[in-house]
Amino acid sequence: MLLTDKRAWLFSAKLYVAAVATLGISLLGNLSRPYWAMATVYVVSQPVLGMTRARGIYRILGTLLAAAAVVFAMNYVQTPLLMSAMLAIWLSGCLFVALLHRGPSGYTFMLASYTAAFIGFQAVATPDQIFDIAVARSEEIILGSLCAVIVASLVFPASAKPAINSRIGSWMDDAALWAQQVLVGRKGQDGNTSRRSLLAADLAQFDALITMARYDDPRHAEAHVQMQELRMRMLALLPVLGWIGDRLGNLRAHRADHAGQGQLLQDIADWIGHKDAPDAAAVAQLRARLRALRPEPSSDIDTLLANSLLLRLDELVELWSDCRTLQHAIAQGHSGSRPRNFFRIDLGRMNVLRERHVDFPMIGFAALSAGASLFCYCVLWIGIGWPGGAYGAMLGAVVSAFFAAQDDPVPSMLRMFASTLVSLVLVAFYEFGVLPAVHDFGSLVLVLAPAFLLLGRLVYDPKTMPFALPMTVNLATLLNLRNTYNGDVQSFLNSSVSIVIGVGFAIVMTRLFRSVGAEWSARRLVRRAWTVIAEAAAGHGLQDRELFTARMLDLLGQLAPRMAAVSASSGLAAVDLLDEIRVGLNVMELRRARRLLPAANGTVIDRLLEQVSAHYRQQAAQASRLPIAETLRRDLDASLARVRSLPAGQGRDEGLLGLVGLRQSLAGAPATELDPAASTS
Repeated sequence: MLLTDKRAWLFSAKLYVAAVATLGISLLGNLSRPYWAMATVYVVSQPVLGMTRARGIYRILGTLLAAAAVVFAMNYVQTPLLMSAMLAIWLSGCLFVALLHRGPSGYTFMLASYTAAFIGFQAVATPDQIFDIAVARSEEIILGSLCAVIVASLVFPASAKPAINSRIGSWMDDAALWAQQVLVGRKGQDGNTSRRSLLAADLAQFDALITMARYDDPRHAEAHVQMQELRMRMLALLPVLGWIGDRLGNLRAHRADHAGQGQLLQDIADWIGHKDAPDAAAVAQLRARLRALRPEPSSDIDTLLANSLLLRLDELVELWSDCRTLQHAIAQGHSGSRPRNFFRIDLGRMNVLRERHVDFPMIGFAALSAGASLFCYCVLWIGIGWPGGAYGAMLGAVVSAFFAAQDDPVPSMLRMFASTLVSLVLVAFYEFGVLPAVHDFGSLVLVLAPAFLLLGRLVYDPKTMPFALPMTVNLATLLNLRNTYNGDVQSFLNSSVSIVIGVGFAIVMTRLFRSVGAEWSARRLVRRAWTVIAEAAAGHGLQDRELFTARMLDLLGQLAPRMAAVSASSGLAAVDLLDEIRVGLNVMELRRARRLLPAANGTVIDRLLEQVSAHYRQQAAQASRLPIAETLRRDLDASLARVRSLPAGQGRDEGLLGLVGLRQSLAGAPATELDPAASTS
């Protein structure tokens, strides 16, 4: 596979063409550090054009931001320790902003964090050249980024559309399998819990696809807007499917299968399985059948469950029709003339719905630990008066910044450390065994080709990229290619030892101060989710259904990959945030309905929601799932009995739907016959 993957070798060849073109222009322009421009090509380039353009733009912006910061710090360059402290603070500040973004645009600030170290620490030995170094770094990064983007755009450009269509199609196929399992219980499709968690985790990565579309072919300029609309509907789809599964389970347990319901569920499942664009007439027919089956309003539990099920099925049909319509519009490049979507989502609130959960203490701790590690190394390096120690500070800043978002960065840092050691060996081979015999640019291109073409091929493969990319960038940078050969064994050994110590120091400091397990982070996410539900039950915080769903599913998206590392014996293993999301949505439905209820009933509902809030606050405080108190279960039944005794209207039906859903989520489905005395308890 290594030798036969034509796309991978084409990508590697394009990378090398862009790299040698960048190197040639730099040498002709007599730029001071051509290797920076060459290394930039490999950092910026991605298999698809959209991400190459995005990274090129972000890298240029990050470099200019870092260069401006270093220029402002010029007054402190005569005092290396103070300069090091400022660069460490800059590293922490930029990393904090980058981790807040959690998306591709955060690359700008992540790059700015360590680029300032590259500029500033090179100027410690020559403080009078700091402005020239900043300008040179900016020129060469801009040149390398432009060459990478131009070559990617002109030489067999690889559109992001196949990757986008494949990812969306895979998500829709998995969602269809889950929906069919929920609706008709098809066999051979086990693992629903893991499937829905993975669906949520995939949605957490959807922003990267949107960025691909935004910077891809300008002929498909609307694609990223359509993908934002699709993402919102995908978010809404997951709790709706969970709701339907609960309602069907309750009705089947009560053997309350209404006439025509089984055939309708089968027809909806078959319709969901079709991959064609939805037909408006077929959608209208399904919705009409759902309305026809809806029972007359009643306080009977089975009737309430059936009515709730049909309402959720109607939402499912609307949502799935939208998702399929948008999927085909994105795949075929439809313009804005397509029919409007059915599902009632206010697209004007899109920026609000993109709000993410942010763990400020952990982000701040990660950013500060990176800056502290850098400063501690600088104190050691400057204190012993080591002229070549700057290289260790630069590479240590890179390693700390690259993996700051991980719970435990040390394994990734160790892999990068290993690739750095291999690259130093390769640099020594070229520097002292090959380059002394090279006397012109053509022969230089030929002798570098074997190493860079093979490494470029490995960069293409996601499995080998984490090891190959640092090797490639280090090779391009540490060869120190200029117009004249300047190999120096002492300088090479000095810089190599500095790099090894700097990266090793960053790893040791991270191990001492920062590494936490996936289970520890998962527990924080679950506690935050329980706190959000408690706030909703208390009438505080997120009171909007779409916003609450988006925030909770974002938490689920962060939690899902961490749950794979959670021990089966841990209490967290039994937590399913999709079930908790439905609790929160039932709470908000009940809170809306209580405004229409008589004052006495509203007061009882308020007391009930206070108990729900207290239950979730207790779970969050103890970081463990707890059974609900018997008093809460009795009050749920009492509230159901009270609201059932009301005449139709006055919020009775909405209140009953919310109470039935809350009772199901917290304590199982209510009995078909509730104790009449409960209403007076």
